[in-house]
Amino acid sequence: MKILKVLAWVVGTPLVLFGLLLLARFVSCGPNSADVKVMKPMAEKISEYIMQNGIPKSLKNIPDLPNKLGDCNKNIVYEKEEELRSIRVDSEQKADWVIYKETCDFFHGNKHYSIKFWFIENYKDKNNTHGEIEISFDKTSVGINFKMIRNQLIHDDASSSFDNRFGFCRQLKQ
Repeated sequence: MKILKVLAWVVGTPLVLFGLLLLARFVSCGPNSADVKVMKPMAEKISEYIMQNGIPKSLKNIPDLPNKLGDCNKNIVYEKEEELRSIRVDSEQKADWVIYKETCDFFHGNKHYSIKFWFIENYKDKNNTHGEIEISFDKTSVGINFKMIRNQLIHDDASSSFDNRFGFCRQLKQ
């Protein structure tokens, strides 16, 4: 009988500890709400502008952003499909689609945030037009996805996530 009690403690204790670890992770881990509060209005304002006015020459050209953008780097690539693979071409006239990529940054308080924007405008299949905005600080990010449905650009609600590839919960270290 004593052996069964010891065995119950040996088996039960790790299970209880594992359950407490899962509970602690559920309660403690997740996006930093202060960062999401800064990033979400930026993502929504950028997405509203794009849906109403199209792709700007630069994200810096979007008026009334909640935070002033710093350095922005934009890259435009034209591609077409040839023999079931994508190849770069040198002009819009030769392309099947264009890829816009831009990265910008901004400061809020003493924190440095970065914006990654990419958008693929498909000339031949408009419903294949899509893109994404991701604003991040450290390992927390807010993103919005775009896609074309019946020739209208729509977006999903802003969502937030965090990267936990390197440990129990990186947000506990903030």
